[in-house]
Amino acid sequence: MTTTVDNARVRELKSALKAKAEQVQSISASFKDETGKGHMVVSTEQAADYRKALGAMREIKALIEEETETASAFAYLDEPEAPSVAAQINAGHETKSHRRLVEAKSLSDHFLDSEAFREMKADGFNRLGRAHIIGESVYDLEKKDIFTASGGTIDINGFGHAENAGMQERMLRPGRVRDLFPAVRTTANMIHFMRHMGFVNNARPVAERVAADDVSPATGLPTDRFGRAPRSKSSFKPFRAPIINIRHMQDAHKNVLDDEPQLRDLLDRDMVDGVKMEEDWQILFGDGEGDNLEGLFNTPGVQEYTGLATDRMSAQVRRAATLSMLSWFQPNGVVLHPYDFEEFELEKDANGNYMVATSIALGGEKRAWRMKLIDTSAMVEKRFVLGSFGYGAKLYDRAQTTVSISTENSDNIERSAITIVAESRVGLAVPRPESFIIGQFTDYVATP
Repeated sequence: MTTTVDNARVRELKSALKAKAEQVQSISASFKDETGKGHMVVSTEQAADYRKALGAMREIKALIEEETETASAFAYLDEPEAPSVAAQINAGHETKSHRRLVEAKSLSDHFLDSEAFREMKADGFNRLGRAHIIGESVYDLEKKDIFTASGGTIDINGFGHAENAGMQERMLRPGRVRDLFPAVRTTANMIHFMRHMGFVNNARPVAERVAADDVSPATGLPTDRFGRAPRSKSSFKPFRAPIINIRHMQDAHKNVLDDEPQLRDLLDRDMVDGVKMEEDWQILFGDGEGDNLEGLFNTPGVQEYTGLATDRMSAQVRRAATLSMLSWFQPNGVVLHPYDFEEFELEKDANGNYMVATSIALGGEKRAWRMKLIDTSAMVEKRFVLGSFGYGAKLYDRAQTTVSISTENSDNIERSAITIVAESRVGLAVPRPESFIIGQFTDYVATP
């Protein structure tokens, strides 16, 4: 059974369709703007003629589509029967003809190769109507003889290609407690220092001569004496600060790092950041026992301050800073928990305006009352510490953070495994603990 499209009939119908299209355009051109304001005036006769011509166009267009669809149906019946391409390839009978079917044209390819597109292109894309693709509908393109290898246990697409989006690294924290300290390098494994435990200032004016009791004014007698300066007192205590080793490790298979180089960078960053996180905790809360730093919270002589309920958080920080100043030190850093810093930044004035919005908008450095501010989860919520970092306390780097890789750990060579180790060696000395203030935030209570 063989049926072809009657080209003469189709040409006749297309010629009639073009004539009706010209009639529609002629009627449309006769519409007049008699108001001068863009409102078209159409007579009853013009409207009737326009609708009649447009209806005739639809009928002619439908006849053209029926002619082509009829031919398509008969052409489908003329196709030889054969198993689907998927079935033949799975059975191991792939041929050139099968590959040709797998590489079937896309919907856009069919449209660009169609007679309708060529005629539309020749006519300058000015004629009315739409192109109809002969032979395969969209459903045919999705179902008939086209398949991907995504069925069954195979999970690789037969078409297209996969893109490796890689891994999203966790952002490193922008600030750490150690950032408040100037870098001090050492080659020692133990730091010795004298901690100033207190100072009593008895300085005052002294008369040139006084009575024999060193208190009363001079009498002019031979018993008078030269005035004696009062004695001030300082107390010191020797301390030792050990250099501690902070380290951790993890294992990975050699092939994984060879196949995914980005993973090596990610592991390095995580390992380094893990060491830095522990450094923060040790600087703040180390108990000084065993292989731990003596952190600021556990250093004898550090001052304490509890905020007032009548003060907002920023005011409580400022009042604590005064205690350091009264000890003859200028505080240069403050450490807060991120939640507390959030409240700090969201404080509003009496008019409801954010009080630190200007510095945020300008992307300024995090500061509070001229002190550099570090917000870290190593700090306990509702607590803070401020002081003279780098002067009242010093952080010593014996060995900065390094990352080492070894294949000779345990039975790594037998298992094609590698061991990644990150470590640092640091020491903390606090010779002037009175320069530091350990603060406790008190919830603000608005006064009437």
